[in-house]
Amino acid sequence: MADQHYIDGIENVAIIAGNIRMDFYTFAVDPETSGQEPPKEHNLRLVMSPDAFLRSWQTHTQLLEELKSRGLITERPSEDAEEQDKPALAPSFS
Repeated sequence: MADQHYIDGIENVAIIAGNIRMDFYTFAVDPETSGQEPPKEHNLRLVMSPDAFLRSWQTHTQLLEELKSRGLITERPSEDAEEQDKPALAPSFS
């Protein structure tokens, strides 16, 4: 049986030695952070070749279109039209 991991997000994306590395996290349960964003617990690192990353991106793009066509997600209009024209970059690439 394949391992399964639940994640809340991705951060710390980098290219090192020609490979893409992404750290995944889940939100920790901490009663002291009530009403605030909970602390993040890093639980997995994914390392991919550029070709594997590109294939993954294509798969995610197909999944996004399928979710839209089923009405499971909708695009939110941008607050600023200029921001819409800029490519989104991970914090480590800006």
